[in-house]
Amino acid sequence: MPLKLMTSSNASTVQKELQQQLATLDMSICGSCMANANLQSVRESTTKTILQAAKVIFSFSSYVDGKLMARSSGFLIDWDEGSKEGTVLTSARIICSKYTALTQWSGTDEYVPDAEIIAHLLDEDETTVPAILFRYDKHINIAVLKVNLDLCAKIPRFSSDINYGQEILVLGRDERLNMTIAHGCVNFMGPTTYERHHYLFTGCEPSIGGMVIDFDGHVLGMANFPGTAYIPSSIVLKCLDMWKKFQ
Repeated sequence: MPLKLMTSSNASTVQKELQQQLATLDMSICGSCMANANLQSVRESTTKTILQAAKVIFSFSSYVDGKLMARSSGFLIDWDEGSKEGTVLTSARIICSKYTALTQWSGTDEYVPDAEIIAHLLDEDETTVPAILFRYDKHINIAVLKVNLDLCAKIPRFSSDINYGQEILVLGRDERLNMTIAHGCVNFMGPTTYERHHYLFTGCEPSIGGMVIDFDGHVLGMANFPGTAYIPSSIVLKCLDMWKKFQ
């Protein structure tokens, strides 16, 4: 039987096929800001902080008549060991069916408080459980959900100690439940004509409803929309306190 020679073209094709079979990184997943050389001095300690916070950050989706309406990140702010009920802070956009930047002051945003809200848990089976809307505020743009879940994580503490120029991290979950991590700082800037006056700004892309933390893991606020805005913890805590007093 004559020996069949392999051409350079065939060899190249075989090589590509073999390379595609190798274990490699999923290139569709956004890279982490922790690869930034500027964070090298705090990378080890900050990575531990992020991994601890990741245990209480979830992804949520809302539906009306079985159709997807919105997605948002959210994070646990309280958990009752007896009832296994968790309290989650997220964006009111999870129940917003109509929104544009120009409508923030016009009051024409449309909300669906009775929308079905699903919490996507982080177990191996990618379990989903119902999330119940407890409170929401259109102006502040926050919502509180109740979710039944088992927990083995430390609830992060809020801090109102925020300084302009301070470095921060914005943590959230994408549609595939992957952790999103963005690095920025509290910017010296105010809102535009169409933005709320209680916003602060990070200079990095937010994960709506995600957690804004310092390098020690303290919660400085909740990531918001539009742009790089976030709601500082002082505003969030005042709103939560009023709901407790007048519920």
